[in-house]
Amino acid sequence: MAGPLSFEAGQGALGRVTFDGVEVVRGIDMPIRDADWATASRTVTSESAETDPDRADYHCAFAAGDFDGTLRVTARARGDAAELTADLHLTAKRETCVNRAGFILLHPLDGVAGASVQVTHADGSSETLTFPELISPGQPAFDIAGMSHSVHGVGVTLTFDGEVFEMEDQRNWTDASFKTYCRPLGAPRPFIVAAGDTIHQTVQLSCTRRAPRSAGGDVPAATERMPGVDCAMEPALSDAPLPAALAHICFDAVQLRLHAGAAFPPALPSATERSLEIILPEEAGADALAATARAAKAAGFVPDRVIVLPEPYLGSIQPEGPWPDGPTPEDAAVMARAAFPDAQIGGGVLTNFTEFNRCPPAFDSDFVTFGTTALVHDASDRAVLETLEALPAVFASARSHAGDRPVRLGLASIGMRSNPYGAGVVPNPQGVRIEMAMDDPRQRGLFAAAFAVGYAACAVRGGIVSFAPAMAAGALGLTHGAEVVPLFHVVRALATLAGRDATVLGAVPGGLVTVTATGPGLSGLSANLSDTTQTLDAGPVRRLGAADMLAARDPLWLDDAPLSDGPVTLAPYDIAFHDGVTQ
Repeated sequence: MAGPLSFEAGQGALGRVTFDGVEVVRGIDMPIRDADWATASRTVTSESAETDPDRADYHCAFAAGDFDGTLRVTARARGDAAELTADLHLTAKRETCVNRAGFILLHPLDGVAGASVQVTHADGSSETLTFPELISPGQPAFDIAGMSHSVHGVGVTLTFDGEVFEMEDQRNWTDASFKTYCRPLGAPRPFIVAAGDTIHQTVQLSCTRRAPRSAGGDVPAATERMPGVDCAMEPALSDAPLPAALAHICFDAVQLRLHAGAAFPPALPSATERSLEIILPEEAGADALAATARAAKAAGFVPDRVIVLPEPYLGSIQPEGPWPDGPTPEDAAVMARAAFPDAQIGGGVLTNFTEFNRCPPAFDSDFVTFGTTALVHDASDRAVLETLEALPAVFASARSHAGDRPVRLGLASIGMRSNPYGAGVVPNPQGVRIEMAMDDPRQRGLFAAAFAVGYAACAVRGGIVSFAPAMAAGALGLTHGAEVVPLFHVVRALATLAGRDATVLGAVPGGLVTVTATGPGLSGLSANLSDTTQTLDAGPVRRLGAADMLAARDPLWLDDAPLSDGPVTLAPYDIAFHDGVTQ
């Protein structure tokens, strides 16, 4: 801490830089990302910190990928102002090929989204821009040498040296931040760093108090319709048998994804409706879709909804292109309507909001769709929970593209189903928290269950019609081996509440969030999304915590779990299932 300025430091990165309690920078990091955008793990070899009332110093030496690095941070308070300098050296131990190697700086959303920013360019010129309110599909700012803006009355000035920087709207990937980063995406990539070459960059931050901070208020309760709860299914990703426990969940729909021409599975989760997602191979066309329609009829699969996406559009494409040759998503929708005349036809993507926002369905369709994953840029617990903070903007931006068409989400998971930004998802044989992995250890614990409650709360507020919190089987499924995971009980409860009028209390992330619904029996869920104990003043509830993990392996645990009258204490990531009338 240096006077009014404080920051978190550790493992060669900075987090949550605040001035007078106002978050002015969410983080400063220096990732090494390979040709598939996978992030190299970092090993710290030495680390030290020194502080007194007006100064703070942090030093770290580390190894990451094929680089040795040092980071030196100095912070000084000067009356009512403070300055922070971060100095980075990255030296290549051998010739290496990367997409990124250097500083990134994350800007928070609160007090920033929708605000103006003065950007200084490398030639000394400047222009006034805006941190976007709705999510920008491309870069809000290019050629950044410096920038100045205000966050809740704090003046923030940043200067960058050692590389050309630009900004992207990370809410595209559900990150709760804007990111100023190097190297520009328009520069050739991947690029080669020769053995022995050193990358040297600095970031300087200055903060001053300009005006009193306005008082914040509690997030008001919101009442909307509870979304339908779907089950995603993709036989190509898992050859595991369909878990028998899924018979205890009343899904709104099963979302079956196939390549055109692939065989239909012999068994499907029980659901009210059926949605068919077809990946159209690059050389295929209307004949392939007609054959898929005949195969669906022969298998007894009558789809209520169909979306077809040409396979090249599974990759991420910059808004300016170049776009793939061959059929477009609009062409695919026309072919789908001809092949499946009795089904609703969707527009959108089978990947993430990023790709949806860059290629929105500006053509005739009956609904729009995309999925989300929380592991693109940062796999830490804090960053995953922060993705919930970005969802209101994601859903508002999606609705702006959708118009009066319903927004029906695909898989909304922590782990990554497919990788639009590289050759494939990152293998995770050690079962650690790692970016761009499908297999994430939190899927099997309380964390994923609490995350799903927070996601559902955001979906209610965002007017989402339906979403799939999990897949039928595999790494993103609701079972582990022969046993169900805590997420199973949350999905079962959410499916019970689907279609009811629902009220959301509290905000995500970082606190206690509650979703309640009208009707008899199960009436809602609460989750503690903070890292401290919370008190829930409601009852009766069934509490799912660490002590209940063994009993909760039973798919019918929720039917017989003991009831507790309120108030109830919830440890971090505990979930409470409300019974009867609640607050």
